[in-house]
Amino acid sequence: MSACPPAGWGSSFISHRSSLVVYDPSPVKRILALSILLLVACGKRGDPKPPVPVIPAATTDLVVTQRADRVLLSWSYPALSTAGRSLASVRRISIYRYEESLPVAPGGRDPRTLNPGDVDTTEPQPIVLFSKIPTIAEAQFTRLSKKVESIEKANLAGATVGSRLLFSDTPPFRSSDGRPVRLTYAVVTEGEEARSQPSNLAIIVPLPVSVPPSGVKATAKPEGVTLSWTAPGKSVSGDSGPVISGYNIYRNAPGADPGQLPVPINTAPVKGTTYDDTPAYGEHEYRVAAVATTGPPAIQSDLSEPVKVAFKDLVAPATPANLTALVETKLVRLLWDPVTASDLAGYNVYRIEGRYRLKLTPTPTKDTNFLDISIDIGIFYTYEVTAVDSNGNESTPSPRTEPVTVPKTP
Repeated sequence: MSACPPAGWGSSFISHRSSLVVYDPSPVKRILALSILLLVACGKRGDPKPPVPVIPAATTDLVVTQRADRVLLSWSYPALSTAGRSLASVRRISIYRYEESLPVAPGGRDPRTLNPGDVDTTEPQPIVLFSKIPTIAEAQFTRLSKKVESIEKANLAGATVGSRLLFSDTPPFRSSDGRPVRLTYAVVTEGEEARSQPSNLAIIVPLPVSVPPSGVKATAKPEGVTLSWTAPGKSVSGDSGPVISGYNIYRNAPGADPGQLPVPINTAPVKGTTYDDTPAYGEHEYRVAAVATTGPPAIQSDLSEPVKVAFKDLVAPATPANLTALVETKLVRLLWDPVTASDLAGYNVYRIEGRYRLKLTPTPTKDTNFLDISIDIGIFYTYEVTAVDSNGNESTPSPRTEPVTVPKTP
């Protein structure tokens, strides 16, 4: 039932007031005020408005790299709408790609060759050639690009690494007649109600990347770990002469997965085929990759097979000094100066009998003196002592004492 009075109800009530002979004005005023409020409250309502759709914000940090014969795309997981609010749900993310071959130069010049003025020794040839050709505009990309793949909602978790999404593409790296190509990518996020604008455009000129370096060796030395490897001679496509500008070195705990986009321990590509590292003490696993260009975008080979090495303190303590042998009744007392070392475990004492060297301390002694009570009366002995640290590193022996002998007691 409607709470509003019928039309004309207020005016009818007012018109009949004059016919009353006796009335109380207070109740009438209250009823009149109530009728006016009802008439105002029951005015015509506006047309209902449709809900504002939640539009995902466009991705702005799409980056592209090349690993061997794959192009890897990485971008932040969509989290906001265009209104700056949290994005509750993502239905899918679509990846778009535009391919363009290096144009044939006028006059029939081979587009895969450089003129003298084109030479840039800091960049590979295909990148230099494409640098003179404007990249595609956003409007053209929207019209000409093709959808490569869609990551559906159910698969988003599997494509997420940390806070970023990762997608691997295997596009053609050359045209049908062997010309270099340039690839442009963008991603579009689809929510439950609307889709985002295309992301920033990520552009890459793929290169003939080498196979991973082989023969990687890791050798622990007192000063660190030395790595060596053999330079690759073929590209992943099997051709000779891959583009190599240096190498990246990767270090992980043994058995750890380095991931698709690991960070090298070197700050710039290593130019030779050896590298010296100074890691923390412990066990480590190394891999090496051949770098075509640091970019951006960065382009390199797959990682080599891992090689393990245990790096520990290999520096021995200092040699004990001033070893002295004192002959006493039925024993020889040895004294020496202490060695200063933060990881000193103790000292080993040796007795030399002719051609034989006998260790007198089954485990290192922490004292700087030792009593040799296992001597034979009348036999000449010499002694030496070494310092040992907690990693088992033993110093060079101290200078031997002068020969001593315990005489028979009178």
